[in-house]
Amino acid sequence: MKKYLALAVMAVMLGSVFGFGWVNAASYPRNETLYTANSAPPTNANPFQGGNIIGLDGLIFEPLFMLNFMTGELKPWLAESGKWVKPNVFEVKLRPGLKWQDGKPLTADDVKFSYEYYQEIGLRNWTKLGLKEIKVVDDRTVDFIFDGTPNYQLWKLQLFYGWGQGALIVPKHVFQNIDPKKIPKMTFLGDEQKYLVGSGPYRLDEVVQQQKAILVRNDDWWGDKVFGKPAPKYIIQLYVKDNAQAANMFIKGDLDVGTYYMDIAQAKKQNPKIVSWLEEPPYFPPVAPVLLYFNTQKPPMNNPQFRRAIAMAINPEQIVTNGPIGGKPAEIPFGTGLLEKWGDKISLDSLVKEYGWQYGNIAEANKILDDLGMKKNADGWRTYNGKVIELHLVTCAGCSDWISTAEIIQNQLRALGIKVVIDKYDWGAMMNKYKTGDFDLGLHWAGTFQPTAYAVYNALLSKDGAANFGNYTNEKAEQILSEFAKTTDPKEEAQYIKELSEIWLRDVPAVPVYMATLFYEANTQYWTGWPNANNPYGVPIFWAKYGTWGTALALLGVHSASGTSTTTTTSTGSTSTTSSGGGGICGPVLIVALAAVPLLMRRR
Repeated sequence: MKKYLALAVMAVMLGSVFGFGWVNAASYPRNETLYTANSAPPTNANPFQGGNIIGLDGLIFEPLFMLNFMTGELKPWLAESGKWVKPNVFEVKLRPGLKWQDGKPLTADDVKFSYEYYQEIGLRNWTKLGLKEIKVVDDRTVDFIFDGTPNYQLWKLQLFYGWGQGALIVPKHVFQNIDPKKIPKMTFLGDEQKYLVGSGPYRLDEVVQQQKAILVRNDDWWGDKVFGKPAPKYIIQLYVKDNAQAANMFIKGDLDVGTYYMDIAQAKKQNPKIVSWLEEPPYFPPVAPVLLYFNTQKPPMNNPQFRRAIAMAINPEQIVTNGPIGGKPAEIPFGTGLLEKWGDKISLDSLVKEYGWQYGNIAEANKILDDLGMKKNADGWRTYNGKVIELHLVTCAGCSDWISTAEIIQNQLRALGIKVVIDKYDWGAMMNKYKTGDFDLGLHWAGTFQPTAYAVYNALLSKDGAANFGNYTNEKAEQILSEFAKTTDPKEEAQYIKELSEIWLRDVPAVPVYMATLFYEANTQYWTGWPNANNPYGVPIFWAKYGTWGTALALLGVHSASGTSTTTTTSTGSTSTTSSGGGGICGPVLIVALAAVPLLMRRR
């Protein structure tokens, strides 16, 4: 590890010598400036398609509600309240005194315009959800009127913004003069930056190409009276391309928060002020389970008992000890926030005891296979219909965390006498294997990185679910999901989640094999009060496009560690035009394309 840190320092020193280190320096009071970073340079500030500037959504443009992904809480923001006043009418009441950064009032007309504008651009299809009309009742009240019974669960996801759902509220008086067809090609930089009139606590001050984006606090923010004035006067997003450079900057105190992989235990020895979500290993927050999928339409994977035997043979502790950084998953496919929200309400421990499996129980797994008549041949391999069982496990060639997981699973199933062949493909080819059903086993987590239990099970268990890679079918599950969609009653929701969890545990359409972590580190030298497991008020996802999922909440919740004003000279400017943090990413950005969420949750 000392060698790793030495190389990190050397990389930055060489960068400064050969011209890709610090350039165009600008000084800001350090106790007023919060530094974060992204592994791609800030090149796009398009609020409708996300852009790649942290805080564009949530800090500059705001939604009706914010989501805390780690707790599942939907927090009123521009909206003071939102409720179903009739079975088909959702009423949003805006907070009083809302205003745009140019001083003009923000009203219900802006809300109506924004939601309709997203559909005109072609980014959303509210009509498909049954939305018939958006009616302005008065300056602070807007009604969303549906045709027939709405899918209440899916509508809940449209109240915040991110990854193919919801809307940011934009000023009608600015955007009504822009042809929505032009929006997808706009970057909102240069001359177009004049359109970035938000309502949030920060405004975009400057983007230095290939270097940084600078946000400056809006000291006339309507939310000061509701949430308090944000502490940082400046938020600067640097372009920090790789983990080694980021680790060195955290150790030196040049970065305050980020989403990079670093050995926190070693880094803390050089800078004790570095913190993360957990105080002990794995330090990083576990957020979503990675699943081992079965092709349920292909024998013997079409037999639930065979799938249960595989689940029994999986030992997650071996996976996280010898493979990717992570934690032990629950038997149902929920992330940390959903487990905390619903675990006790559905009596999860009792469900697992009654219907589930015991991880790492090789003896019971062998007994199941024996009872199925899948006897071992002279070489010790299990047979089915007279042939050795050879399962092809599909994974992403560039995803080192999934590959190491696949290799461990390969060894674990060998103890059952089941031969596993690992097939590595590029991302597109892997997804095509899932689409065509040309696989036996596969690794993925799409569908599990979701904000609601309905969204998770709808993606995994419905016939056309975005993450139903194993082509699992269950009429009872379809029926429950249909009824689930029609309720907003928490007691009814809990009952439906319980019933769907029973189906999951009995039928084993896929197996959670480890809980993937989200890389997150913060420096308390200049800013303190970062969210953690004991105070999960915000979400440690410091990528663009996650602002309303909790990033904005996190950045608004910190406070200065000192009242002493100092200055720092910090600016990055790599000449590289790479748009990612390096090869081998199988994290949130790729999930998004499939299940409306990104995938940087891997050890590099």
